Amino acid sequence: MKKSLALMVLMLAAPLAFGSASGGPMSGGGDTGGMTSAPRMTPQQRAVSSCNAGLNHKKRAQEYEAKAATAKDDKERDKQLAKAKDQYDDAIDDYKKAIGYDMRLYQAMNELGYAFRKVGNFKDAVTAYDAALAVKSDFAPAIEYRAEAYLGLSMFRQVQDAYLSLVRTDQDQAAALMRAMEAWLQLHQENQAADVKAFTDWIVERKAVAMTTQSLSTNNVHAWN
Repeated sequence: MKKSLALMVLMLAAPLAFGSASGGPMSGGGDTGGMTSAPRMTPQQRAVSSCNAGLNHKKRAQEYEAKAATAKDDKERDKQLAKAKDQYDDAIDDYKKAIGYDMRLYQAMNELGYAFRKVGNFKDAVTAYDAALAVKSDFAPAIEYRAEAYLGLSMFRQVQDAYLSLVRTDQDQAAALMRAMEAWLQLHQENQAADVKAFTDWIVERKAVAMTTQSLSTNNVHAWN
């Protein structure tokens, strides 16, 4: 089961071109001019290198998103968001390569899911997060991110299950998911569909519970002399 989920992500990748450690063509049997060729990278090293390249694209994408948030008009905003999307697309290619080199690299699978989600491809994002969690089932960031992808797919029961799980295991990630749900509410507050209204009521209820729990925890803190 774990291998099949990872393979689902791998199938999204384009064929890989294996080169030398320096990124150039593989050396043949010709004269090297007395120079010693660089040691070849292991598949695991190539995986980490590709994942890091993807993270660099992610960083640049986030910089463009920050510029979009402060853009002076819609035209400039759209321009910056388009640049961010290009960076996420490049990141997706790098993460696919990383997974091709090492199908146990759950961090790359998690980041692949993030990039897919940022370009609006929620279905493939869920597949990538599933693969990451098949390798490391308690990886809380993937649980939280996958729940945000579920939001994009209106899979409300799965979002609720993820939140309740994180409340028990990782309060920081639970808080991050609550913020994501609140942001989702702002975009859908006019939606009167029955399932959306029920989910909205559930979020309001869980937020109240979280605030009460936090207040009780704060009040129970003692100062010891």
